[in-house]
Order: sequence, then C-alpha cells, then structure tokens
Amino acid sequence: MKKKILFIILVIIVIVGAVLFFKKDDIQGYSKTELTIKNVKDQGIFAMLYKPNKKGKYPLVIYSHGLGATYRACGDYAEHLAKEDVASVCIDFRGGSNRSKSDGLTTEMSILTEMEDVETILKEVKKWDFVDTDNIILIGSSQGGAVSALISAKHDDIKASVLLYPATSLPSAIKNWYNTEKDIPEEIPMTTNITVGKNYFTDVWDLDVYKEIEKDEKPILIIQGTDDPLVKPAEADKIHGIYKNSKLYKIEGAGHGFEDEQFDEAIVHIDDFFKELGIIK
Repeated sequence: MKKKILFIILVIIVIVGAVLFFKKDDIQGYSKTELTIKNVKDQGIFAMLYKPNKKGKYPLVIYSHGLGATYRACGDYAEHLAKEDVASVCIDFRGGSNRSKSDGLTTEMSILTEMEDVETILKEVKKWDFVDTDNIILIGSSQGGAVSALISAKHDDIKASVLLYPATSLPSAIKNWYNTEKDIPEEIPMTTNITVGKNYFTDVWDLDVYKEIEKDEKPILIIQGTDDPLVKPAEADKIHGIYKNSKLYKIEGAGHGFEDEQFDEAIVHIDDFFKELGIIK
C-alpha cells in the first residue's frame, strides 16, 4: 500500500513538473526567443527577443549594450518590461565583444557599425505584426547609450530614448589620445578585455555627437551614477543641457552600471518615464 502511495505521489510530481516546464512562459508572462537577423552585407546579428504573452500589439524596446558586453546586459531590464507588456530586442553587436554571438570581429567594430546594427534591427521589427510601431523606444548603456542617442537624433519614428551612463564623450575624447588619424595603431587593447581596430577611432574622428543630438526634440531620460569612473557625471549634465526635452536622474554611489538597489532605483525612473509616455500603465 505504501509503495502504491509513493508511486502515485511520484507520478503527480512528474506530471506537475512537466506542466510547469512547458507552461513556464505562461507563468512568467513572456517568452524568450533567439534571433539572427541578416544585414545588407549578409552578416548575422544575434538578438534575444523578450515578447509578452498578451495578444495584440505592444510597445517595443531596442536595447544597445556597452563596449565589451553582450545582449545579456539587457536581460534584467527586458524581463521587467515584458511583465509590463513591453517587448524588448536585446542586440548582440557585431564584434561588440569576444563573447558576441553575432558575426564580425572586435577589430571591425565601431560606433558606426553598431549604429548600422540598430538600423537593421529597427527595419526588421517594424515588420512584426505584434509591434506597435508608434511606440518604439531605444535604451542604451555606456557606448550603447551613445549609439542610441545618435540613432534617436536621426529617426522621427523613435518615440523616446533612455540613456544609461551614456558614453557620448567618446568621439571627442579620441583626439585627446591621438594627435592625428595617422597616429592611431591598427589594433588597440581596451580596458574591457577587448581589442579594437583602427576604424574604432577613425570612424568617429569627425563625428560631433553634441551637434547631432542637439537636433533631437523627443523625450530623453538620462540615468547616471554619481561615482562612475568611466562616464563622469559631468557628461550627463552636459548632454542634459544640450537636449531640448530631457530628464536627468543621478543614482547616488552608483558606478558604471547599476546593481541591486541601484538597479531598482533605475527601474523606478524608467517606469515613471514610460508611464508619462503612455507606454505602461
């Protein structure tokens, strides 16, 4: 008798486990799908799609990660937004890191190639029947913040942008490192355990980020750590002063990235911003 009871309990556990496994997407309220989207050069751009299970159309975020990072940098933000019925595409930039799942080498990557990747993804997502194309938002961190800022300035079809400790000073800082383009070596090791090529610098040698973003009148949210050693708070102050329609929040004690309570604080600011835009309730 005891053996029969134990057997029944075991069967129930197996059935429940299987149901939970196969219904996991329903429980968490969204699904995750790996994508590879080809650009005009037939190179693959890997991305992770976080898609709410709710039927109908909903807003979509395109997330751009920083130098040396991957699509995984987007995960916590995308999971939170998916529960608010906002889809996200987390890009893995071509050559963006040594761990990138996309085509391309780190020595071929630059801000301009990453902008090309965002353009490719933007064109693709507009074809998806579940995307509310009037509500496409960019989120970018560090170098990805600079990329998002530049893309936003070019596109009227972007609703708004969230810039997390954006490295918008990078193009102008290059001329402090090298006197002329001829002085730039073919390969340069960076502090993020990534080696970039000469084009990383030459592609943006004449790029004036501040002049470009000055054109952008869309809503912009800037979130900056007060103790960031890579992107100084003064840079956030500078671009906040240039933008016509921006909000700036500084997270006390945060460095180059937000974790734990700092991440929670950033999420509060993002949620409030999205509520003001009518993106979430």
